[in-house]
Order: sequence, then C-alpha cells, then structure tokens
Amino acid sequence: MSARRPDLYNKRQVNGGISEAKAGMTQGNTKIIMMVICGMAVLMMLMFKDSGKSVQTRGDCPTMGQLRSQVLVKASQDIFFDTFDAINHTDRIRAVGQPGATLWMTGLSGSGKSTIGKALERRLVLDDSVHMYRLDGDNLRFGLSKDLRLSAEDRAEAVRRAYEVSLMMADSGTLSLVSLISPYRKDRDTAREVHERLRIPFIEVFVKVDISVAEERDPKGLYKKVREGKIKGMTGIDAPYEKPLKPEITLNTGTCCENTAAEERLKTCKSEAKNLPVKTKFQDHCPPILEQCINACVDQLRDELIAKKVINTNKKSPQQIGAPVDCPKAAETNKHHEKQPGEEAMGHADGYPDGTTPPNVIEENEEFWKSDTVTILQPVTIRDVDVQWVQVIGEGWAAPLKGPMRESALVQALHFNSMLVDPSGDNGGGSSGHGPGPAGTDFGDSKGAARMVHNGERVSMPVPIAIPVSSHTKMLINRAQKKGGKVQLVLVSPAGEPVAILDDPEVYAFRKEEMITRSWGSWDLHHPYIKENIIEAGEYLLGGELSKVRRIKYNDGLDQWRLTPEELIRKFKEKGADGVFAFQTRNPTHAGHAHLMKDGRKQLLEKGYRNPVLWLSPLGGWTKSDDVPLDIRVKQHQAVLDEGMLDKAWTVLAIWPSPMVYSGPTEVQWHAKSRRVAGADYFIVGRDPAGLSYSDEYAQAHNQKKGDDVYEPDHGRYVLQVSPGMGKLGLLASGAVHYDKTDGEMKPKPAGITKDEFNNRFLKISGSKMRQMGRMMVDVCDSIEAIPATWSEDPKCVPPKFMVPSGWKIMREYYKSKDEPLVKANAVLQSKQIPTIAKQAKMVNATKVGLPGELFAVYLTNEAGATISPWHDVPLKTGEHFNMVVEFPKGTNSKFEVQKELPFNPIKQDVKNKVPRHYTYGMSFFNNGLFPQTWEDGSLRDEEGNLGDNDPLDVMEIGSISYPMGSVVPVKVLGSLAMVDSGETDWKVIAISLEDPDSSRINDIASLKAIKGDALVDRIVNWLRFYKTTDKKTPDEASPNTFLKNAEYQSVTETLKVIEHTNQRWSMLRAGTADKTDKTQHFWLKE
Repeated sequence: MSARRPDLYNKRQVNGGISEAKAGMTQGNTKIIMMVICGMAVLMMLMFKDSGKSVQTRGDCPTMGQLRSQVLVKASQDIFFDTFDAINHTDRIRAVGQPGATLWMTGLSGSGKSTIGKALERRLVLDDSVHMYRLDGDNLRFGLSKDLRLSAEDRAEAVRRAYEVSLMMADSGTLSLVSLISPYRKDRDTAREVHERLRIPFIEVFVKVDISVAEERDPKGLYKKVREGKIKGMTGIDAPYEKPLKPEITLNTGTCCENTAAEERLKTCKSEAKNLPVKTKFQDHCPPILEQCINACVDQLRDELIAKKVINTNKKSPQQIGAPVDCPKAAETNKHHEKQPGEEAMGHADGYPDGTTPPNVIEENEEFWKSDTVTILQPVTIRDVDVQWVQVIGEGWAAPLKGPMRESALVQALHFNSMLVDPSGDNGGGSSGHGPGPAGTDFGDSKGAARMVHNGERVSMPVPIAIPVSSHTKMLINRAQKKGGKVQLVLVSPAGEPVAILDDPEVYAFRKEEMITRSWGSWDLHHPYIKENIIEAGEYLLGGELSKVRRIKYNDGLDQWRLTPEELIRKFKEKGADGVFAFQTRNPTHAGHAHLMKDGRKQLLEKGYRNPVLWLSPLGGWTKSDDVPLDIRVKQHQAVLDEGMLDKAWTVLAIWPSPMVYSGPTEVQWHAKSRRVAGADYFIVGRDPAGLSYSDEYAQAHNQKKGDDVYEPDHGRYVLQVSPGMGKLGLLASGAVHYDKTDGEMKPKPAGITKDEFNNRFLKISGSKMRQMGRMMVDVCDSIEAIPATWSEDPKCVPPKFMVPSGWKIMREYYKSKDEPLVKANAVLQSKQIPTIAKQAKMVNATKVGLPGELFAVYLTNEAGATISPWHDVPLKTGEHFNMVVEFPKGTNSKFEVQKELPFNPIKQDVKNKVPRHYTYGMSFFNNGLFPQTWEDGSLRDEEGNLGDNDPLDVMEIGSISYPMGSVVPVKVLGSLAMVDSGETDWKVIAISLEDPDSSRINDIASLKAIKGDALVDRIVNWLRFYKTTDKKTPDEASPNTFLKNAEYQSVTETLKVIEHTNQRWSMLRAGTADKTDKTQHFWLKE
C-alpha cells in the first residue's frame, strides 16, 4: 500500500507530533505504525457507524476511496467481456418496445432530484407505459455503496457504481433515472464518455436551485447540522459543487420550473405557513400547491424528453403490447469538436465519440482460423480486391460500417453518399427493420424504414462497399439458410486463407448499371475499376456483418507499414503529436509533394500547434495497372525519409489499405473520411484528387478529346470543403509550385512576375513529366546550370533536388524493367495474399509474383538449395516413419497439388476453365498431401473393376498443427479409406504427425476415436463423400463419391500393403517397366 502512495506517509507526524527524527524510527517503522493506527480507526468507524456516535479518522489515513482508486488504476488481467451469442441490441429494443437511456439528475441536496424523480417515474411508468427504473443516491448508500463516505474518491466511486448499473439497465432497454448529487464535473463527464462509447444515450439533467432555497427546504435536516457544526463536507457549504456546463436539460426548481402561476401560489402558501401560530414547515402546510410545482417540473422534463426522442409516449399499454413499435431516436453521439492545439492524437470515427476507436473485431490468434469453429463453416471465396475491402471494414476504416453493405445500405450510399445507422452500430440493413433473411431486404417495410429514420444517425459513406458473388455461391448460401438457425460464412481469399466470418448473409441482385452511373457519373465500361471489378464480377452482391476478421498479412515485405487505426494513433502519441495531417500518395514523392507537406506543417504551427505530425499515407489497395506499384512507392517514400527530404521526427509512413476506385469528387470524400478514423485532424488536398481521364474507347464513341478529364479538376477540393460528412476535419490546400532554377527549390509563382520572366526562371514539373523522365530512364542533371534550355520539350535529365538520389534510382530501375512480363505481373499483384510455404520450399519469382493460379508455383529444395521433386526425390520413409509432403494446409480451401507433368513437379493450384479451383464444401480440417515415391497405377483394376486414379497416394494428416505448403512431415499411419471417384479408386491414407501432442497415444483408427472422438472419424468420411457435390449447380441432386468395403476404415496392416504396392508401381514407372499409356506419357520422371 505504501509503495503505491508513498506521499501518504513520507515525513508525516505521528501521535501528537512526535516526528520520525525525534522518535529515532526508520521510515519503514513509521509506515507500519501508520497502517496499524489507520486500521484501528477503520475498525472503530465500522463498530459505531450504526450507533449514532461519530468516529473521525486521521487525515493521515487513506480513505476507502483512495485505496480503491489505486486498485482500479491497474487494469484487470485475464478477464474477458462475454458477448458471444449475446442478444443483438436492436433485437432487444424491438422486443421490449423501447431503447434504453440514462437520465442523470444532478444538483444540490434539497434541489428536488428525488422528489421530481419519483413523480416522473410514476407518470412515465403508470401513464405512459415507459419501462423505467429510478436509482436514488441515498438508496444506493444502503446497499451497493454502503462502504462509501464523502471523500472526493468515495464520491467518484459512488458515481462509477451508479453509472455502471445504469449502463446495464439502459442496455436492456430500460430508461434508467439516476438521482445523485455527483458534485464533480469530471465524474459526470466520465459517466457520459462511457455511455457514448457504447452508443447509449446519456441525458444530463441539472436540477438548479439557489443554495438559500435548498437550505430553506432542508428535507433531511443536513444543512441545519452543518450550521450547528455537527457534520462537515456538505456539498454547497464547505464542499464544492461543480455545475454542469452544457446539460441537455435544466430544471429550475426554485421557480417551479418557470411555471409562474405555480410559483406565485407556492410563495403565497409559504407566507401563510410562516404566520401560523405553530411553527410549521411549508412542505407540510402546502401539499397540493407543492404538488402543482412538482408537476410543472415533471411536465417540463417529460416534454423535453419527448422532444429529444428519448421516450415514446405513443406506446401501447401493457395489454396492447405484441406488435413491434417505433423506437425513439437515440441521442446523437457523433459530435466532432474543433481539435485544439495541445490535445493528443485521437480518432474521429463516424458514429463514435471523439477519442474512441471503433470496436475491434480483428482476431489475431492464428490457431482460431485453423480451428473447427472456422472449418465447419460454409466457405465463400472472394476476390483480392474484396479481401482489401474486408480489411478496410474489419480494421475500422469504414466506421461505423460493420460489414459489406446490405441492399438497404447500398441504396443509400449510391443515392445519398451517406447511410443511416442505428445505436447498435449495424450497417443499415438488419438494424433498419427491413433486414436480412432468405428473402433479403424488404423495401415495402415502411415501418422499418420509418424506425430507421427515427432512430438512426446519418453518416458519410461515399463509396459502395459490397462483395460480388456468383449464382453458384448464392445457391450455396441459400442452401445453408434453408437449414435454419444462425448462418455464418467464412470468407476466403484467393490464396485459400480464411479472412473473415460473416453473420446473417443477405444476397441480392448486383444492379451494375445503377452502381456505375451513380458512383462514377458515367457509363465508361473501359474505366479501369469498372471494367475489372464490376463488369467482370458476379451477378449478385453479398452483405452482412463481420463478427471476426483475421489480421490480414500479405507477406510481401510491406506488412511493417500496414498499421490499424488503433496502432497508428499510438504511433502519433509516441511522437507527441498534438495534431495529425495526412497526405495520400499513389505516386512517388518528389520535391513538389514535399513542399505541400512542409507547408501544411507550417500552417499548423502558425495555428498554435506545438508538434503536428505528418501521416505519409500511400494507398495500398487495388490500383490501375499503369500506376506505380505499391512496393516501389513505399521504398521510394522510405528513401525520401532516409535522405531527409522529409523529417522522420515528425513523419509516420503507414499504408492506407483501401482500393482506389477513381471516382473523383465522390471518392475523395472517402479518402478524407477514413483518415479521420486513424487520427487525422487535417487532410492535404491538391488539384484533381482521385481523378481520371476518359478511356480512349469512351472518348472516341462520345466525341471527347483523348485525355479529357472525367471530372473537373477543381471540383474534388471544393466538394471536400462543403461536404456534410467531413465533421471537423480541416483541409490544408496549397497552390501550384514550380521548380526554381536559381536554387533548385519548389516555390509558388511570385506575384507580379511576367510570363517570360516565369518561363526563364521556373520549370513546370508535373507527375506526368516525372513519369516521362522515368520512361526515358534519364539520370540526375550534374548541376542546375546543366539543365538543358529545351528541358520542357525534351527532359534529358532530372533537375537536381527534385527527388532524392536514392529515390530516383528506385524509380529509374522500375521504369527500366516495367515492361518485363514478371514486373508487369507484379504491378497488378500488389496487396494480394500468397499461401504460406515451408522453409525448405521456394516460390517461382517470389519477389515478383504472388498470385495462386497459373503464375504461382512452389518448388522444394534440398539443403544445398538445389531444386528437387516432391514426388521423386523426397524419400517415402526415413528410418521407421513415413514422410508426407503437404500440398495444402489445414484451415485452407485452395486446391493445390503436385504437377506430374512439369519439371521438378512443383505444387500449383488446380485450374479449371482458367479459373483457380477452391473447395466449396468447406475449409480443410486436415493437412492434405501425398506420400512421395508412390503411384496409383491408372492401368490396373481392383477387385471391383475400378482403375487407379493415376496420382501419388493421398494422405490426410488429422493432427492439431497446420503445416505450410511444401512441408515434409514425418507421420504415423493410422488407417485408410478406399474412395471411388468417377470409376477410379483413390486411396486416402489417414495419418497423424509425430509432432502432434497426441501422437504417442494414437496408433490406429480405434485409438483415434478414443482420443479425438467419433465425430472426427465420421467427418472424414462425410467430407470425402460430399466435397465435390457443392461444385454442382444442384448439390442435393449431385452424385456423391462412394467407397469400397462399405466405407469401412482399413487397418494399419492393410494400409501398409497399399503403400507398399503403390511404391512398387512408382518404381516400375521410373524404371520404364510399367505399361505406358496416354495418362503417363507426359509425366516428368527425372532421369
């Protein structure tokens, strides 16, 4: 205790003023004595607290509140807030017929809080059928706050306990009325902040009265005791009361809440009471008149609660309840204040109070994504651009959007550039009253729409964010929905990795023409985003809420710069930022950009900011193919920092993960809005943000000039300045700057300079001019004087200081190789996941290409680094154990397999009709692979006449570890199944890794059942029987795979015979003694 608060004990006097020095005591002895004295005082206080006697504790002794505050400062560890399968807030308020709220009544003792609170409770509960409960401060002190006294710490704790209880009651749909003096503004503000963070309305009611009136009333006789010196610490007398600065409601009870008639009648009655022969309190003499005054205050309070839509007095009586009722609007919480210099960095997300970040749904535990919780879910493979949108939503950049848009949200975004969200924070679909289900959004539900308008908050949402799916995927989702119960999907990247869990899916028609014309304002089907991501997309859209999102990594060397909003805000705080200004880049940084950023910082310093920090924010998602790739841009930005063009002390380089959609003034609102989430207070905006020229095809067909801008270049900046959705985000704009040949600096055009003077002194260097120099692969000019006079027409060198030398070197090398096939492929493949591979494996062109499919292959290597074949070179056995080569890991669904025809038999994704294949039946709950040096001979028939499947022997490893692709894993054989697929026998060996914790206890299928359970053994058969059916248009009618031997697991002994036989056939294949057929003539067998 003393170690936490040494100031309570250091150099204090003990027992009549005998100091530590005089007593000759050590400091430690003093502390021990103090603890004993304080403990005795507390015991005496507890013994006499109900006897009417008063026991004063020493000023040296910490109060209960002080001790408790020390404990509460330290965050609790190893406890978790349980929300799993909790009732959705929207469903709850629909069921109870009203949302909850906290009505916090604060004021002096005797102001009328309890009196008015009781009267209001009677009125609202009995007359208006409002579900309400009153938490009176005095009543709480008989139970919940029984151990508290009147110190500042105890008062703060009393407030905390009251608001925590009220918070839970309000969340349950109850109007909770708290009557508590709560004298300190800080404590009440904390209560408000906690409510706003959870989006629960908090209405502060200041019950105003002069201290003289309160003392005259003195309902508890406390003021009298103060005057007689019997008690101390009375609020308003010898303890402070801090009035609310901006309460939602003020009740002036000294004037009968401004009811003049009632006030006059009460004054008259008070005078009569004073003239009575027997001394009488006016409360006892004037009950009917006093009740009129109380009712006047109740009327005012009730009317204001109705006006603020906190209560709904049109509710049905308890006997009429049954049908859904309209829910009143929650108090608005998205109030952005003007950021002041000196305040620390904070988020400004739509739908959340300043200083808070959206709830985090990121699940970083990788074991979870390999667990049965995920692998049993219906997988939906999404495109790389949609993985980026999932990352945007999951990390909170699109707050308060909780998932890909449902149809009702999409319609709003398309037609309003905004959407309504309700207090539960859902994404405008299921929360709106016309939400998800097999039938989708019900646009005929006028009550649901009215409820959303009444109860919702409109927030900026400029770009449509939904996930396209095929008709086949729609069929699989509908099939899952027909089974009943809660429907969850696992969204899977093209790399086969699960990236998110989506709840309550809604699938609806993708009206592409409406989206294109509303979002881009044109029907240019050759617009890069439209062509690649809309026209070629599936014919349906998928919406719903994301309950968990994986921390998405791309393993491309850039993940260190991919920070979540929460992580970014921490970075800004670490740098001591009192203001953050963001600059978006999708091009390399040159001196013109640096001028804008430095000038932006200068503007903020002039505003009074002490340390404004720059967020250099390269766009990290999809971009058109001729933009400079992300890895080149990030490396070039880092070079700019390393060489000091921008100061590392006040710069943070961090990737913004969103795709680029090139929709001009519409999109730039999205750029700015999402930066607010991560703490940006200002946004640097230049000319033609997010702009683009018409495609050549569109320009020719519509008589446009080639290269004409789709959007007026100045409109983007203007739209940001007047947009209703920007909150208090500030804009930093600078005019055009030019290269000054006198000193090599970028400067604005001087006032009064003539055209000839300008042309002689300045160079105009645009982004297109920079790209021209890159394509020409020119060097930096030797000096400013060496800049050719004809530079504007023929830029034969880069003007000195225009770009840092190492940065230009990166650019020149890129442009030198940009037309090479692999570099062109890399430009398209930025921010796309690649599968996890083993250490003893390598990817073809790993630094250039990372997309599964035709361009991706994994080769095994030996200890010397030489390429080897996973089929022919890896031994079947090492010692007594078998070796398994992993083709696709547990917890994934990409269909990877060894390529028998290619040199060195790399592992590649199976492709059908030029489309990479995925398992649609489910995620793998096993590591799938092969036994090397085996072959199921496709020319031999078994006892039932089935041919072999012409592949190496398949292995399903059912342990708890997920192994990377290309891993060579020592396994123990447990048994096997003889599956028949399209007339071919395909043996499946069941095995367990020797590294698995249970491997020593599991030796066969019987012990597998005993240790892992019957469900796993049955699940393996079920998977093998049905995994292909979901690839069909009608899965329930598709023919499943069958099995030999009635789908009975074969023993270890029988399985070893199968392995030995297939190993012999492989040896014959290699030796050339096996029958040659069309199936084997193209095999790569390694001589």
